[in-house]
Parts: sequence; C-alpha cells; structure tokens
Amino acid sequence: MNQQRSEPQYSEWVLPNWTSFLPVLAIYPTLWLTFLPIDLALGTWLGVGLTLLVAGLMIAKSARITVSDDYLSVANAMIERKFIVGVEMIAGEEGFAARGRNLDPRAWIHFQGSVKTLIRVHIEDPDDPTPYWLFSTRKPEKLAKALGF
Repeated sequence: MNQQRSEPQYSEWVLPNWTSFLPVLAIYPTLWLTFLPIDLALGTWLGVGLTLLVAGLMIAKSARITVSDDYLSVANAMIERKFIVGVEMIAGEEGFAARGRNLDPRAWIHFQGSVKTLIRVHIEDPDDPTPYWLFSTRKPEKLAKALGF
C-alpha cells in the first residue's frame, strides 16, 4: 500500500540548552586523571570518546515535534489529530506544578530538562485512557497554531 505523506505544517527539534553540555565536559578530565598513572594515551582517548558519546546521545535523544495534516508526532509517539480536543501552553511556575503535583499519572510525557515551556495537548480517544500529552517545546504559540488552537 502506498501512503502519501504530506509536508509537515510545523517541525521543531527540542535540543538541550548549551549549558546542559557543560557538565559533560567534566568527563574528559575525570577519565584523563583516572588513567594518568596507568596510560596517558588511554585516558585521553577514553575521555574524548566518552565525552563525544554522551554529547551525541543528548542530541540524538532530543525530541522532534512534527505536526502534519493528520498527525502530531513527539519523539517516538504519534497521535491522530482528530483525537486532539485542546491545547494549553504552560510556562514558569505553572510548568513546575504541571510536571509534579498536578501531573495525571495516565498522561504521556516527554520533558527536556533545560526547556522550561511546556504544552499540554488534551486527548479524547475512546480506546486510550491517556487524558493528555505534556511535553517541552520552545515555541508553544506556533505549535498551538499549527494544531488549530
């Protein structure tokens, strides 16, 4: 079966802030100093390799948000737009509460720790008990507009 895919109406890659990579830089000197008495070259290569691996994984695991005519896709999850009944933008202290004490345990979540703005997409699907998706985005207004809210 040949499915025709439409161009996305909205696309965003929610990468970590540059400051999220600062602790990763501590990997190199830690391994270098650890292996210094054993083998300087081994410590250098392990430090560089592990630093690059962790930074690469941080980038690779960052959510990609895509809105097409029929679907909303966030990270590895996808939902048909016909099940989306509302969108709510959340920022600041409200975001802290939304991630914690106000979080419904049935909700689907995907957070980027260094991104403080969230969006809550309300879902009504008779076959799915998930009340909403809650995820990080840097452009909640544009995303809400792309979803038609």
